[in-house]
This record gives sequence, structure tokens and C-alpha cells, in this order.
Amino acid sequence: MAKFRYFESLEELSNSALQAVQLSCKSKGCTKKEKEELSSIRLSADKCVCELEDALFADFLPPLERDSIAACAHCLSRVIDRAADLASSIVYIPTNSHYDEEPKICIRLCETLHADIALLKKIRKPSEMPSHRAFRALLAKGRNAHTKALAKISSGVLPRSTANSIILCAKLRSELARSYDELLEIMLNNI
Repeated sequence: MAKFRYFESLEELSNSALQAVQLSCKSKGCTKKEKEELSSIRLSADKCVCELEDALFADFLPPLERDSIAACAHCLSRVIDRAADLASSIVYIPTNSHYDEEPKICIRLCETLHADIALLKKIRKPSEMPSHRAFRALLAKGRNAHTKALAKISSGVLPRSTANSIILCAKLRSELARSYDELLEIMLNNI
């Protein structure tokens, strides 16, 4: 039996997560086409997670800790779920809306996560690890943007109908943070 490609599977999942986050965070109201695309991404990710789990049960010695691989894969899967939740909750938001900072930050967080997962198979020593400080700084900007968006609802600058989207965007940001934490855990345990 050929060795399962764990690194490639995590990269595939992070790519699916990136597609889902970009689609949901750029959406101004989820169209039927976007829903179908998110559903396709979700199905592809589910298949990838199932194959990865089967390989974890079958392989005697996977290249990384079993629980770390599974935890990272499940976090990436939840990122896709949160992105789909966000996309389906978005009521039409006008293009000139004052609420676009936090979704843009979520895209940048996911791009960073995706890039750092791609480095995973290349890292051989601590000096090759990506800096987590940039990711943490983006998280802080995301929290600040979230606070500002909630204040804009209270002051009436944003309509109340955007509140659910703002809350779901914060949940997406939180899941991206958990995914990055799992990635760091893999790096710290396997270098």
C-alpha cells in the first residue's frame, strides 16, 4: 500500500478553505451559484477528510502525530462550515457598505494559513518556521474591526440586519485562529 499523502491532503483542505472564505467574504448576498459552489467545496473537503481519517487508521507510522493531523483537518473543515454559514446569512449588503474590513481580514488570515500549510512539508529546522506574529497581528486587527462594526450597528450606521453576518464573520475568524493554532502545534511537535 502506498503511503498516504498527508501534507498534500492538508494543502487540499486549506485550498478548499481559502476558496470558501474568499467566496463568502466577498459575497454581497449569496446567490444560487455561490451556494452551489460552496456545497461543492464542502463535499470535496468532506471526501478529503474521510480519506485522511481512513489513512490515519490504516498507517502504522504517519509522518506527523495522528491527533495533530486530524485536529488540523477538522479545523479546516470547520472553517469551510463557518464560511458557508456566513455566506448563507448575508442579506444584501450595498457595495458602499461600511462593513468590509473584517471580511477582508478573514481572507488575509486564510491566505496566510494556506501559505503556511504549504510550507509544512518543507520545514526541517526551527529557523525555517514562518512567523506567527503577522498572523496574530491580523487577528488583533480583526477583533478591532469586529468591535467597530458592532458599534456601527448601535449607532445606526449599519442596518441591524447585518448583525448576524458580523457575528458569523467573527466565528469564522475564530475558527481560522484555531486552525492556525493546530498548524503551529504540528510544527512545534515535529521539528
